[in-house]
Amino acid sequence: MRKKLQAVPLFVLFAPIVLAQTAQVTGIVQDSSEAVVVGADVDINNVDRGVRYQVKTNELGYYTVPLLRPGNYRITIQAAGFKPVTRSNIVLETGQIVRIDFVLEVGAVAEAITVSESVPLLQSESSTHSQFIESKTVMDMPLSGRRVENLVTLAGNAMMATGGSRVVLAGGRGGFVNWIVDGGNSAPVLTEGLEFSQSPPVAELKEFRVMLNGYAAEYGQSESGVVTLVTKSGGNQFHGSAYEYLRNDKLDARTFFAAGKAPLRQNLFGFTGSGPIIRNRTFFFVSNEWQRVRRGTTSVLTVPTAAQRNGDFSQLTDAQGRSIAIYDPATSRPDPTRAGNTLRDPFPGNVIPSNRLDPVGAGLAALYPMPNRAAANLAGASNFSANPVSFANPQYLTIKGDHILREHDRIWVKYNRVHSPDGQHPMYPEPAADPSAFTRESTYSAVIGNWAHNFTPYLINELFVNYRYTTYRRGQLDLDAGWPERLGLKGVSNRAFPTVGLSGYAGLGWSVHEQVNPGVKDLQVGNGLNWFRGAHAVKIGGEIRGSSYATYYRQFMSGQLSFDTRPTALPGVAKTGNALASLLAGFPVSASILEQDFLDRRGRYYAMYVQDDWKVRPDLTLNIGMRWETLLPRWDANGRDSGFDTRTINPVSGTPGVVTFARRDGQGKSMFEGDYNNFGPRFGFAWRPFGQTLTVIRGAYGVFYGQPHSSTAGTAAGFAVDNTFTTPDNGITPAFWLREGFPATSREELGPGFGAVAAGQTPRFAPQFIEPNRRISYTHQWNLVVQRDVGWNTAVEIGYIGNAGHKLWQNATVSINQVPVSLMGPGNAQARRPFPQFNDVSMLFPAWGNSNYHSMNLKVEKRFSDGLNFLANYTFAKFIDDVGAIEGGRLARGPQNFYDRSAERALSGNDVRNRVVISSVYELPVGPGRRWLHGGIAGTIFGGWNLGGILTMQQGFPMGLVTQSNTTNAFTPGQQRVDILRDPTLPNSERTIVRWFDTGAVSAPAPYTLGNSGRAVLTGPGLANFDASLLKNHRIGESFNLQFRWESFNFTNHPNFSNLGNALGAANFGVLTATKPARVNQLGITFEF
Repeated sequence: MRKKLQAVPLFVLFAPIVLAQTAQVTGIVQDSSEAVVVGADVDINNVDRGVRYQVKTNELGYYTVPLLRPGNYRITIQAAGFKPVTRSNIVLETGQIVRIDFVLEVGAVAEAITVSESVPLLQSESSTHSQFIESKTVMDMPLSGRRVENLVTLAGNAMMATGGSRVVLAGGRGGFVNWIVDGGNSAPVLTEGLEFSQSPPVAELKEFRVMLNGYAAEYGQSESGVVTLVTKSGGNQFHGSAYEYLRNDKLDARTFFAAGKAPLRQNLFGFTGSGPIIRNRTFFFVSNEWQRVRRGTTSVLTVPTAAQRNGDFSQLTDAQGRSIAIYDPATSRPDPTRAGNTLRDPFPGNVIPSNRLDPVGAGLAALYPMPNRAAANLAGASNFSANPVSFANPQYLTIKGDHILREHDRIWVKYNRVHSPDGQHPMYPEPAADPSAFTRESTYSAVIGNWAHNFTPYLINELFVNYRYTTYRRGQLDLDAGWPERLGLKGVSNRAFPTVGLSGYAGLGWSVHEQVNPGVKDLQVGNGLNWFRGAHAVKIGGEIRGSSYATYYRQFMSGQLSFDTRPTALPGVAKTGNALASLLAGFPVSASILEQDFLDRRGRYYAMYVQDDWKVRPDLTLNIGMRWETLLPRWDANGRDSGFDTRTINPVSGTPGVVTFARRDGQGKSMFEGDYNNFGPRFGFAWRPFGQTLTVIRGAYGVFYGQPHSSTAGTAAGFAVDNTFTTPDNGITPAFWLREGFPATSREELGPGFGAVAAGQTPRFAPQFIEPNRRISYTHQWNLVVQRDVGWNTAVEIGYIGNAGHKLWQNATVSINQVPVSLMGPGNAQARRPFPQFNDVSMLFPAWGNSNYHSMNLKVEKRFSDGLNFLANYTFAKFIDDVGAIEGGRLARGPQNFYDRSAERALSGNDVRNRVVISSVYELPVGPGRRWLHGGIAGTIFGGWNLGGILTMQQGFPMGLVTQSNTTNAFTPGQQRVDILRDPTLPNSERTIVRWFDTGAVSAPAPYTLGNSGRAVLTGPGLANFDASLLKNHRIGESFNLQFRWESFNFTNHPNFSNLGNALGAANFGVLTATKPARVNQLGITFEF
């Protein structure tokens, strides 16, 4: 009994609730006649930490040791009457289930057998289709931005989405990969997509695994793949590093279309430290990293001249030098000779008298910078140039501790803090008036903890807690300086600078006065119980997550003003009027105030699962599981939420459609229903056919659920100061006179008639809502893979991977207030809309999409040995969907016709038919510890060199062709597509930068009709990129190393074209106008001990 109790804690090593953060070793012990050995002692020693784990083989001869921290292990098997066998150099990887069988020979204890053996390459115990990225690759590969996201795409069936900043895995949705760091989800419940918001620095990262298809039941919100990352921990030896990486525009190449290079100064520096506090018992790890980025741009704007800002427009001309007259809006009067026409008197000499200058308008005009360059034309355009500088100063702090409480209990705790201030410095003399200057700051804090407890050697519990707290603020510079009062602008908050837009001139004031998230909180609590019985390894668990998202959004709390030429023009006469003159006359054509009430959104997530890994035979393992999960309908703690009822008759207009409100008129606290039938079965197998050890066949099928778009702030109608004022007669009468200030208003009463106007009147409100029957998206996934060990630490794999997605949400707000196709035509289209009392009536990201994905992937992988590793993947795939995802490229917009969504089915915006990725790290066989020149000066000079490289080649993304101007007169939710006359694809030999496709093969649809083309009719430019790294390691004594590093991204400076003009009627239709980054070089130095 005492031996069993001593074995209890040896199952557990700081295990997170998510198994993929740890590893598991299993196997069978037999004698030379293939009879199982029952009760053999299994001793597993963590070489790095000096911690031992002991179990016994069960009645079937199996042993299983879960929850092992990735690292280097030694396994010893002993049984009475047999020679002890030891296998060393067993390096366990994140999320790995390793099978290591033993055959014992009859003999004495003194006849011990020791073998140095690496972990088998083949994945023989799990049906999950995944890719492990080892520490050597993480540290030595060229890595842009020093962030791990850029290495995920080394895996087959993985790529960056069209926009280039979000990962897409095996037909999943870009932006919805579930990133798990040390067992904790990386994003709160109430974010729109499982975004990887807090990427750990590379110096902190140990390794990671990309799970693409067929993962176990413990993984939730995982329809689009899972990436699990494990950060470093302390051991029995002290280790540390200090490093700095430098980027400078002088080291980079000019992009293909640019005349020069934008100024760049980027420094990334930090340190790590780890070691024992109490040997074999308590360990620590600390990491701190800073980044300093200064990026310049060139901005050319049009600003008023000194004379113009004083009201003198005597020199005002158009680009051809023709004079432009300005007229006095105060003299507006009906034309007695022509009904409906308006007359005005010109300002004498084209000068506004000083006593007619509006004091508010004149004060605003005075805040423009003076022209500092020659104008581009006679109209005075582009007469001001500046070089505004954006900045970013993030800091990443991590403190991690591991402790063995007693023999039954082990814990680890990690604290993270990421502070990220950024913004743009002003180019105007008065910072608050600058339209591009802003400040932004976020602080992310997280505490993650795990407690593992052994009840018996075969019953182990793990409790996991993850708490995150984020604050966020962005806004104008010089906030709370009292600008409205200083300008004399009345009727608005005195805190910010008003946002001013003038047609033909640069604006004033940044577009968001202030947004504050005082606290985005997320608590995740999970528990998993591991039970081992005979040939079964069972895990039963559950998870609860709660989230709150608090926000103040005061976009235009101090007012937004728009000015154009109409107030100072002679109605009906071209080339008259000027927007600055309208400002000086105090005549806005539109103005608005938007200051949202405090919103406090809440969400809850619940999940339960069971997983059984059943060894049916020594050569066959079944992975069987079931998961249930749900996200409760989001609600607001103060009831500040709204929806839309499409059937109820509106009391104002007498037509269907009313705005509804939470906790009013019988509505509950949430505006949409819950979705509770989310059961996800999982089934898979791993089979070594005919008992051989060099071949494994794996397959899996499962149902995996995602996360719905919860829209934290889009449905708050009625809970804001939200007033818009416009000229009622096309610039004859002002929205209000500027000197008089914004008109006083009162909030509209919440009720069925909210926001509506009587039939025939001009609507003033556009409701947004989440469909009441919102469902959680899900995918059916399947795979069949054959893997073969070909020797030389190399494995070859070929696999078929597929999925089918349903209830996928559209990456757009989709208006349901489209004129029916049968009623499309000229005239007043508003009266023909289903809800004529409103403008657009939009569903926020409706969950109605479908997709299917089929692929074949061929992989060759060599584990690092003899100084070399490589990973090569070729993926052939076809990806179809009918909705655009985040970063879905030119296909991410809403449907052309709300009433015919079947016409949206096409190649996905993230379909890539052929993709090849080859990566490798090679240590030159020269210098100490290597094959040649072990010592001396030659060994010092020529030794220690490492090479790394990543070659990526892929076909382009699909794209659609649309019209620049929508002529349907139907308020369609998406863009109007073109008519196809013939295939617009050109042969490669005929393609040029200015004519990528046959622009004559399409035409504009007739007015009031829809285009006949599909959502995807072309394939854009492909990608060919090679990143390289060169490292020099210089050993200093036995314990220190100095590394010099050079990395080059797009080393060959190959132009990878993007931004193909796809709007018929635009000047750039069919023209390539941009490229991905040119060659970028990065230098680094690291000191390690």
